[in-house]
This record gives sequence, structure tokens and C-alpha cells, in this order.
Amino acid sequence: MRPGRFFPALLLLTIAVARADQAADIAQIHLEAIGGRERLAVLTGLRMSGVVIIGSQHMRFLMIAARPNRVRLETEANGRTLVNASDGVEPAWEFDTGTWPPRYRPMGEAAAKTFTADAEFDDPLVAGPARGFTLEYAGEADVDGHKLLRVLVTRNLVDTFTLLLDEETYFIVMRVEERTTAGGRKRQIVTRYDDFRPVDGVLLPHKVTLITDGHVEQQTIMEKIETNPELTPDTFTRPKAAAAEKP
Repeated sequence: MRPGRFFPALLLLTIAVARADQAADIAQIHLEAIGGRERLAVLTGLRMSGVVIIGSQHMRFLMIAARPNRVRLETEANGRTLVNASDGVEPAWEFDTGTWPPRYRPMGEAAAKTFTADAEFDDPLVAGPARGFTLEYAGEADVDGHKLLRVLVTRNLVDTFTLLLDEETYFIVMRVEERTTAGGRKRQIVTRYDDFRPVDGVLLPHKVTLITDGHVEQQTIMEKIETNPELTPDTFTRPKAAAAEKP
């Protein structure tokens, strides 16, 4: 390699390492700001209930999540119940009493990909490389007059999104990503996190707003959050087909 080519490459490598170091520092401060490693280690599961608002429609929900990426979400509206779940191993599944006959069936490919991607119990700054997250500091951003820190996150060298942290609290207040619909259309998805409150010493958002291409799509309000709920083998695992299809 010519010396003239070596030095720019070395400079780029140095910059990349510096950004990774900055991101690691931000991640450590964030970890301490939301409660610290010891409190988070004790937190192995959550049971959350509240309401999802989509336009003028209000739906009750119950979500149970557990490390490392197990989740079960039940929503209810107009006498209809929809269950989405993943045990982190088998394909994500669903059960909808609004279809007949109701069956425990695999989720559609696109929906399952999004659902399992969102099933991580710890945020990327806490989970880190152990869960396949690579972090890089991407500078600052000004949003509505607030200075935010930008961290670029890459998951398993494939999926990329940006986390924005409040410069004063080091809470993650926004996630920005691009997702492709089943029809192949690319859409910008912004998730806003608000109303942070302590739950057994860990600060968690109690309001989550989903914004698609600049329009508010839905809001999720957590009315109650319980830690370390009792779990059973059936909480996340899809029931066997034979048992599920009995009248």
C-alpha cells in the first residue's frame, strides 16, 4: 500500500475507534442514569398494562416481557382479543378471536420480523455487543430546542437505526429508523419515549408515541408496571396445534 493511501485509511480507523469509545461512554452513563447495573440485573421481567390509542379508538393491552427477548402482547377492543407472542426461539405466533375458527398460527413474515426486533428486553445501550449491537457516536442534534446525543446502532451488521438521548438526563427519548412495508415501501418510523418514572429503582418510560412519516400513528400509555411477574411455560410458547384447534 502506498503511504499516501495508508494515512487516510489510518485516520478513518482512528475516527471510527474514537466514535466507538464515545458511544461506550454514553452507554455507561445511560446505564447509571436509568438505575445502574445492579438494579437492572435484578429486573428479569415486566408486566405492563394500559391503553393503546389509535385515532379515536382506545384499546386495552397487557404486555409481559422477559429477558432476553421473550414477549407476549394481548390487546382487546370491542369484544375481540388479539395475542402476539414470541419465546425468542421459535417463530413468533398470534391468536385472534376475531377470526373463525380462531387458531394459534405463525405471524406474517413482515409483522414477525418487526415484532421480534422490538422484543429485546434491554435497550441497545444496555444490551450491547452481547446481543449483537454495535454502537457509534454520531454527534448532536437539535430537536424542538433540545440538544440530543445521537448514537448509531447496528444490529448483527444488518439492521441500522439511531437512538437520541437527552443531553442532561441521558435517557433515550427517541428512536429513528427506516422500515420497509410488505408492499416494498420505505417509511420513516420515529418512536418517542416520555414520562419516565421509577419502577423498583429503574426509570422506565410510561408513554410511547409511534410516528410514521411525520404523522402520529399510535400512543401507548402504561398505567401499571409490575416487576418480575410469575411466568409459566405457556406464557410465551405457542400451544401445540392439535390442542389449539380443538372446538
